Amino acid sequence: MKILRVDFGVNIGFGHLRRSENLKVKNEKYYIVCIKCDERYTDIPLIKIKDKNQFFEVVKKLKPEEVIVDNYDFTLEDEKKFKKMFPEIRLICFDDFEKQHFCDEVLSLNPCTKHKRIKLNLKKHYFKRDGIMVSIGAVDGKGVIFKILEFLKGDIHIYTTSKNPNLAKLKKIAKLKNAKLHIDEDTKIALFRHKFAILSASTLSIEAMEAKIPFIAIKTAKNQEILAKCLKRKTKVLEIKEIYKLRNLNDLRKRWGIRG
Repeated sequence: MKILRVDFGVNIGFGHLRRSENLKVKNEKYYIVCIKCDERYTDIPLIKIKDKNQFFEVVKKLKPEEVIVDNYDFTLEDEKKFKKMFPEIRLICFDDFEKQHFCDEVLSLNPCTKHKRIKLNLKKHYFKRDGIMVSIGAVDGKGVIFKILEFLKGDIHIYTTSKNPNLAKLKKIAKLKNAKLHIDEDTKIALFRHKFAILSASTLSIEAMEAKIPFIAIKTAKNQEILAKCLKRKTKVLEIKEIYKLRNLNDLRKRWGIRG
């Protein structure tokens, strides 16, 4: 039996859940241990906890063979404590920051990582591709989509969630721009529906690489810095303040060598 320590949901996104679930082995039993989570988005049984101390209590009770941690709040000191308490349990940690660790194995999705890299192995879908996909996280707390829509023209498909605090405003602007608004739809499938994408520099961008859809990435958070630096080898990465460059998207795609 194995434990996945991961938080997820429409308020915080699903990238950590996706990459943790990607490690599942058929016929193995798994539990997700989480503080913030929603059972609607996974078929793995959930064990909800209040804090780190309760997490250690759950591990002690369940005695799993392996624990996979994908959580920024789980520190180096927590890893040391874990291995001291449970030396016989294999501890695997995801790392987006190239930090020091005290676990049995470190994993990353970053194509440029110094750690062991895993692939998402997306299920392929075959659609007639059309339009431009725009997706900036589950809630887009900084309102990046609004900045993009100021300059973007064409057949636009916006992907967001029902927990977006600016959803009412987004619905109005999407209508004015004659853009299609997709709420709580699976972005992994959407990557196979469209010709081009503008995405946050996150797990979604890595999924886009596997889906082979040409895209531009927007760095919207500090935890995206290392991945954004790597993505620059594959495509164009913009800071939020550079979104105005999307004004001439077709010219930019030619200049950057982005096909599609």
